[in-house]
Amino acid sequence: MNYIQILISHRFLSNVLLFTSSLLNQFLVQFRMILIIFLVSGLIGCNQITETAIKLNLNVSWIGKIQRKGKIDNQVYLKGVVEGRAPFLETGAYELTDSTGSIWILTRAELPKIGAKITIKGKIHYQSIVVPQLGNKDVGDFYIEELERIEEENYE
Repeated sequence: MNYIQILISHRFLSNVLLFTSSLLNQFLVQFRMILIIFLVSGLIGCNQITETAIKLNLNVSWIGKIQRKGKIDNQVYLKGVVEGRAPFLETGAYELTDSTGSIWILTRAELPKIGAKITIKGKIHYQSIVVPQLGNKDVGDFYIEELERIEEENYE
């Protein structure tokens, strides 16, 4: 092999190595991007799984307990069956029943169908109604302001 052939083969090998190195760098850059996208989507997915798990393990209150010991302005989770509906102009109300009692839920969302099983997050309120004819007896009742409808199952 003469000197020119050695230079040509050396230059050829050098170009091959540079080309291979360039391809490897491009692959690594793309691989890192794919890995970052995968990790970020995994973190988002884990957040949704955690959120779902939290929703499934809610500390659901009994309606009867709220009617006996309701603390005004406390937030509660309730689960029950819709037994009645009362549409208003910009709001509405529905009666939610569980095995311990029933309570009216005030909502700004679309009213659920009668018979729907729902889980909600709400805020406890009390509406006082004093009746003078009964010696100023308060015959008011508790109601719930719906903050979030967590789950709804319609049965038709």
